[in-house]
Amino acid sequence: MPTPEHVRAKLRAARAIPPTVRAAMSRAPEEIAPGAIDVLDRFYHALSNHRRDHDCPPRSCYDAAAKSEPTLATLLLTLERFAPELSLAEGRVARKAWYRRRKGGRRKAHPVPLADTAPPECWPTSWHPAYSRLIAESPRESTALRYINSLTRCAQELSALELAPTPDRFRALLLGEAFGDQGLSPRTVRNYVGAFLRLAQCLGADEDALVGIADIFAVWRARAARAPKQKDIKLDAFAERGGTWHGLLDQAVSLCAAFDGAGGSWRASRERGRLQAAVLIIAINTTARTGDIAAWRVGRELIRKADGSWSLRYRSKKSGHTIKYSRLWPETHAALDAVLLAGRPARMLEERYAAVEGRTWMRHGRARVPSRYPSELVKEVASLSAHPLRTLAADVLRRIDPGASVDKTAAWLGQSDLRSQDDYAVAPIGRTQCDAWARVRDQIRRTGA
Repeated sequence: MPTPEHVRAKLRAARAIPPTVRAAMSRAPEEIAPGAIDVLDRFYHALSNHRRDHDCPPRSCYDAAAKSEPTLATLLLTLERFAPELSLAEGRVARKAWYRRRKGGRRKAHPVPLADTAPPECWPTSWHPAYSRLIAESPRESTALRYINSLTRCAQELSALELAPTPDRFRALLLGEAFGDQGLSPRTVRNYVGAFLRLAQCLGADEDALVGIADIFAVWRARAARAPKQKDIKLDAFAERGGTWHGLLDQAVSLCAAFDGAGGSWRASRERGRLQAAVLIIAINTTARTGDIAAWRVGRELIRKADGSWSLRYRSKKSGHTIKYSRLWPETHAALDAVLLAGRPARMLEERYAAVEGRTWMRHGRARVPSRYPSELVKEVASLSAHPLRTLAADVLRRIDPGASVDKTAAWLGQSDLRSQDDYAVAPIGRTQCDAWARVRDQIRRTGA
């Protein structure tokens, strides 16, 4: 273990390190890791060759100073401790490059289109003709995948029950009972039986079989309509813990205000914290679903204007409608700026915007971000996934103006059919009618009529 005198002597010889940093290191020689002085000297030597501001060193300086991942970690930790005024954002980029070079790291395979895949092995041979038709006639690939997964579960259950795989009323009845006995929710059973009905249609089953399966499907659909939604159960638990929409808004604003400007920007926890704050404020500011949020790109769906504000225009994956926000909230502007900078100085905003234009706003890469990732981030900080936030916002509209909230909620959430509006319409209509009857009673008391 080097003595403090040896460490100070080595620091005096490292002339590339700035005097202020050397002085700080001399005062705490016991905190200097082995090899830290050498890598720091190489780093500042490389930095001196760049004719640019030194408050945000470029990635090339990190690459020149550190030829291995442990050496880079030593460099970043030492800079964070003894040069806190530096932005280490490009060090984060260098560190992520080392992550990708790790031996044994898995490479994600490119997804194969469903049309180019074969039916699951557990499917009976008699079901195979329906596979390509399911894919071709589904409005989206995700719909076809949902049917395929449900039918895979049905095939496994029929095999366990030792039943022939012919789709008819009897097998639909037994499948429903078996799934119900396993404790699955009525909505899940409804989806499985609905997929079984779709299979019968694709296989060209006779009319009696189709009517019989449709009868069983109608039973489970009615049971599913009576069962409480998981979203409502989560919202009830959230309310019992004292959670409110306004409380989430305050939490989002507080998280956005805590963004770091420099040191620590190389840490994964800081990167995740910025994303959590940004996704939470976006989920409150907009009605976007998590799959849409994950797919947005800088300069495409999310556009930063010359005055520093951000606008949003995207096509909903679920409804297909184009949704536009000409100007997001100022708090959302700050959150998006912080994610864009990732710890860099504010003067680099335009440079960063140009560098990542056309890439995903969450990871600044071209690879697709998982659709559930935004919801995972929100759940970590809010104990509630992103989707129920839409219902919380609708509750706020209901309290402000019960009479007009039905139309406002439908317009805000993009609901075009009456069924999707039912859950949001019952409470405000009831409250409006109660208020109207209260006014009538008050008039009767005053007039005596």
